[in-house]
Amino acid sequence: MILKYNGPLQMQINDIARVAEYMWQKGWAERNAGNITVNVTEFIGDENKNLPAITRIPLYHTVPELAGQYYYVTSAGSRMRDVARNPMDQGIITRVAVDGKSIDILADKDLPPTIELPSHLLMHQVFAQEAIQQGVPVSAGRRVVFHTHPNELIALSHISELKSTRVITEALYEMHAEVKMCVPNGLAWVPYEMPGSMELAKASIKDLKNFRIMLWERHGVLGTGTNILEVFDAVDTLNTAAKIYLYVHSLRS
Repeated sequence: MILKYNGPLQMQINDIARVAEYMWQKGWAERNAGNITVNVTEFIGDENKNLPAITRIPLYHTVPELAGQYYYVTSAGSRMRDVARNPMDQGIITRVAVDGKSIDILADKDLPPTIELPSHLLMHQVFAQEAIQQGVPVSAGRRVVFHTHPNELIALSHISELKSTRVITEALYEMHAEVKMCVPNGLAWVPYEMPGSMELAKASIKDLKNFRIMLWERHGVLGTGTNILEVFDAVDTLNTAAKIYLYVHSLRS
């Protein structure tokens, strides 16, 4: 089925396309690197809520808090340069089943979701729990999970003395005055786990309540928030500080 676009939903899809283009232009999305999920429930509109399922996919991890929530999800193997050109040719709209045990693909194509989807939904589950505790709709909380490969931040993740949340945050704060303003809670350090694994997801959600941005050792960055453009800006600011760190230390050597 083809998604029917209303104004707010079109704006969300457009923002996803813009961020995918920025990732590609900055060299943060080599080959099929990076993936995005965004809760679009509040924008989906009544015109799309009765779309029949194209495919139902069982989940490894039950997420009852996400029942009835709608997500834009980049597809497995998608290139961000192609997502930028046509996000609905490289991504799908999904709905979590009422029992939280599966998702339905609703539009526009029968594409497999990113292999990171189970871990993304585990993170969205944390956001849902936050929203429920605050007494607000699930879709009104953090809605974005965004993974990318910023070169300079990945380079910093190889430096042994920076391998802790406190140390790497302080190092980046010292490099650029804007970082603390843009990312006041700092950058969480996550030791290496296999990309796409539930072990990586579980390691990430340990600090997800306290941090919005995480550095995965030798892998990349996980960004979360309510607005995908703002999440991108936070990661961009952190990577600028990482670039300055590398410049300064190369001059000292």
